[in-house]
Amino acid sequence: LAQVTGSEDYRTVLTKRGKKIGGECSCPAFRDWGFCKHMVATGLAANDVADDGQQGPSILDRIRAHLKQKGVDSLVEMVVELAERDTALFRKLDIAATASSAGDVKRLEKQLRRAIDVATRTGGFVDYNEADGWADNVGAALDAVAQLAGGQHAALATNLALYAIDRIEDAIEEIDESGGHGNRLLEQAGDVHLAACLAVMPDPVVLARDLFPRQLYGQYDTFYRAVVRYDEALGEAGLAEYRRLAIEAWEKLPPPTRKPEKNENDASVLVDILDFFAERDGDVEARIALRSWNLSTSSDYLTLAKFCLAEGRTAEALRYAEEGLWMFEDGRPDERLVLFVVDLLAKAGRKEDAASALWKAFEKAPSLDLYRQIRKLGGKAACERALTHLEAKAAASRPLTAERDCDLTIID
Repeated sequence: LAQVTGSEDYRTVLTKRGKKIGGECSCPAFRDWGFCKHMVATGLAANDVADDGQQGPSILDRIRAHLKQKGVDSLVEMVVELAERDTALFRKLDIAATASSAGDVKRLEKQLRRAIDVATRTGGFVDYNEADGWADNVGAALDAVAQLAGGQHAALATNLALYAIDRIEDAIEEIDESGGHGNRLLEQAGDVHLAACLAVMPDPVVLARDLFPRQLYGQYDTFYRAVVRYDEALGEAGLAEYRRLAIEAWEKLPPPTRKPEKNENDASVLVDILDFFAERDGDVEARIALRSWNLSTSSDYLTLAKFCLAEGRTAEALRYAEEGLWMFEDGRPDERLVLFVVDLLAKAGRKEDAASALWKAFEKAPSLDLYRQIRKLGGKAACERALTHLEAKAAASRPLTAERDCDLTIID
């Protein structure tokens, strides 16, 4: 750890693990390009110290030793003086002091809500260079809420965590999110909320009614698979209410179509929720029915077929996969589905059917993977047939111009 003087003083950290050297620096060059000259200077200085063989106490060690000699009151005054000049430190200490207060709950909630408001406020677009500082302030507010999550104010922590989540989600659109700060903060806030729920164990039905719309309609993944993550806090009563809400929403869905629908994401979330309950019940038929509800793409058929195969229902897996090929035979073949069908047919001893499905796909959209499978099933004769087909296809296409001349090389 070093303070390096350049255009200004920079905080520089250099790390070494094996032969790998890394670290970070507070300079603009590191933010934009990575490893910077200040990190090189730190390494050279460290080498000089090592070469001298004199590795006495570091500056920080001397500072620690000095501070240990001070009284508590003296240290408090030093920190307060620093906080008066450092806005970020002031906010962190203010939030921490508020969280540790044993005063009136309403007053505590009001103070922490204000702290969350101040921390999440953007005041316009927060660019890349400002995003770290913004995230640090929000993180400090969340740390304060986390301190409440396991104690007597756990119920308050659940409300504050949800409030922070709403504020962060509103702010994300105004932040340069290339560093992923917003999503990490949402994950942190979600963890605080879950921990608080497990500590206080709120009314399970009320919790289910709060979580369900957040999982179903949430713009971000803060409550992704909430029914799974919160199953202990929900208990049997909460899970029963969650299931009721999911079934009610499922029954209101319009029939699926092959065109993208606005409620497509809602349907996939509902499938996931209902599948959780079906798996919990051991109801394989219900799980197959859920995957059969929307078969608007060849990928849907492949997902369904793979599930059936994983459940030991090989015949059903093959039937759904072949149905998928037939349903979409007018378009470009889904190579993954083709190879899935071919593999099952070959394992069932139906090599002629496997070869037929393979050739049909290859003749429509030849590829290296299909060619390899043809070679595996049919040997040399099949390889020659494939090459003859490609040569005929090339000859039938329009002549190449001088600008479009190219070579065809068989690489496998």
